[in-house]
Amino acid sequence: MRHLKHLTSAFTRQRIQGNTFHLDPSQSQPLASAITAFLAAPEQHQTLDIPEATRGVYLLHGERKWVLKHNRLQHWKKRLQNYLGLKKSYGLHDLTNEFINLSVAGSKSQLVPRVAAFGYQARFPFLRDEYLLIEFLDDHSNVDERLSAHPDTAATLLPQVFALFSQMLADGFVHMDPHPKNILISPSGELRLIDFECCAHTVIDPDFSLGFLMGYFYHFWIKRFVALDDYRAYSEAYLAATQPHLDRAVFEPVFERFLTDKVSRTTRYSILTSAPAQLAFKASLRG
Repeated sequence: MRHLKHLTSAFTRQRIQGNTFHLDPSQSQPLASAITAFLAAPEQHQTLDIPEATRGVYLLHGERKWVLKHNRLQHWKKRLQNYLGLKKSYGLHDLTNEFINLSVAGSKSQLVPRVAAFGYQARFPFLRDEYLLIEFLDDHSNVDERLSAHPDTAATLLPQVFALFSQMLADGFVHMDPHPKNILISPSGELRLIDFECCAHTVIDPDFSLGFLMGYFYHFWIKRFVALDDYRAYSEAYLAATQPHLDRAVFEPVFERFLTDKVSRTTRYSILTSAPAQLAFKASLRG
């Protein structure tokens, strides 16, 4: 895993029950204790998502609380790619990529949860198990929960979400899956992002990216809570108040495309990480 050395060098390396972990040095002892307890009896730990045969999300307790994600890679090619860092792409659904994304985005933004530890079990040149621990944001709700319980708050909450998107772009990254369950609300009302499996590390065109974020957010799946005409009105009010220099010729076709139509993950990844792909997508929208 030498390709991750520039990201793991600040962590404390420790072997725990046959796995290699890189631990936040400020909390390495409680982390090691919590991880050891988890590996000994994972079934005794609270799950935070529906477990799958090869994936799980758990809550760990110690001096603090952490979210532990576990992923077992199945295909030999993926095991090889992740171990050697052969495929330089960061939009894939695995924990090595999420660790990379969190490390890069977290180095320049306060909107990103902190990585507490990254671990793996491997035998050269194949990676088998991946572990990622991040800080647990206690007492937070997500946008989906808030609107499900209080749909009347959409008029005040949506401008906050749009402002989160703008701040994300100003910080220099694009979360590629900004749906309502991936945006958390703190007790004081601050918004943060989670689940960084798909993330662009740079912003090619902020107006294009804002069109994607605001359009995709409605289609997946704020349309359950807000009528399309109302969402357009909220969006326009936000843009008029905060984005005086927005290039509407760039923003609006992208916004409309993602607002009402499904766009594949592969396409989203390519147009947000590749300038030529983004130019081609813009051209396709012009017909």
